[in-house]
Formats: sequence, C-alpha cells, structure tokens
Amino acid sequence: MPTENKSTAPLQVERSTVTKLVITGAANLDPITVFLEDLAPCKGKITVSCWSKSWTAYWGGMWDGLNIGQFFCKLNTAYIIGYFDQAISPRQFSGEALANKAQITVLKERRGGELGQDEARELFTEAEDFRDSPSIDHLHSAHSELMSKLFGDEWWHLTNDATEPNPDYAYLERIIHAVQQALSQEHQQVAA
Repeated sequence: MPTENKSTAPLQVERSTVTKLVITGAANLDPITVFLEDLAPCKGKITVSCWSKSWTAYWGGMWDGLNIGQFFCKLNTAYIIGYFDQAISPRQFSGEALANKAQITVLKERRGGELGQDEARELFTEAEDFRDSPSIDHLHSAHSELMSKLFGDEWWHLTNDATEPNPDYAYLERIIHAVQQALSQEHQQVAA
C-alpha cells in the first residue's frame, strides 16, 4: 500500500546527462553496457552491466581535468574491483587444493615415521573426500574430525592456501579491461 507524502513541499528533481555505451566484440564476453555520469567537477559515477550482473561505483574525488571515463581508464583493475564488489577475492577455497595438501601432509608424516602404513593409507584415502567440499564451513560440519587429525585443533588457519583462482574475479577483470579499452578507444576517436 503506498504511503502518503504528508509534506506539502514538492519533490526536488534534478536532471543530469548520462552517456550510454554498448560494447560488443570483446573476446568471450556478452555485450557490455556502460553508463557514465559526470555529476560535477571531480565527481562521477559509472555503471557497468554484462549479461545479468551490474556493478556501480561513484568517485567524489577524481583527478582534476578528467571526466569519469578518463578517470576509470587510469585506475588499477584490482582497485576498481574493490569498488564494484568488496566481497570478491582473486582466489577462492578449493576442495581439490585441500585434498592435495592433506595427502601431501599424510605422505610427509608417513615418511617422517609419525604415521604407520595402515593409518597413512586410511587418512590418504579419506582425504579424497575433501575434493567435493565447497567451502571451509562445509568442512566444519562434515570433516572436522579428519581435519583435526591432519592439521591440528586449529586446522582452519592452516588451510588458507587451499585456494584456486576465482573465476568470478577473472570474469569481472576481463569486463573491466574491455571497458577501459573501449573508453580509451572512444576518447582517442573524439580527440582526433
């Protein structure tokens, strides 16, 4: 149910000019839509969309003399990704990497005489179950006892390197590179 506006003052509406670009032809990417908005000197906003995802960033302290497109082109990709999605990381948990690490640990302990042949074989085989683990949280509920046997009571600290490249990060990185390339190309055409 709509709420009534009890204020008698009219709503304030501001207009701004937005530039829309559609980028096609980027290798292994769907068309990319970019909205650029220069709000005031040194202030701008960009929205990038590809397939069903969108990312937006606002900068209120851009370098003098640059519009949002020029500013965006000068930024480091990792910096932009941090603005677009603070939760995304270049690496993510990998059950494959964890299983490999666990099996290497078992082999080292067997060679060092800390594990007997049968116990080592059993742990080595059980470590295969890690390959299907989607996250550290899953390990807490499904394999906590085995993880403690292999890595000690605070095993979650020792699994930080059980990672692989994050395909979502790489995807966003490719999109940003395509947008920067297109913006630079457009800027060169306008300047010519």
